[in-house]
Amino acid sequence: MTHASTIDPGTAAFLSFLIPGWGQFRRGKRLQGLVWMVVVIAGYFLLIVPGLILHLICILEAYWRE
Repeated sequence: MTHASTIDPGTAAFLSFLIPGWGQFRRGKRLQGLVWMVVVIAGYFLLIVPGLILHLICILEAYWRE
């Protein structure tokens, strides 16, 4: 059971910038936030560039998704 948060998209994007998936988590999408966190961290362990790309996508997704 998740509930929609009143957090604005800019704050969600900033939180995802700090910790991947945190913005999604705060917007009420807990599973999605956890998945983003695992995927981005795995990308950083593989190579820096895939991690950076995934992190950027995570930030943008936290901003634009409702």
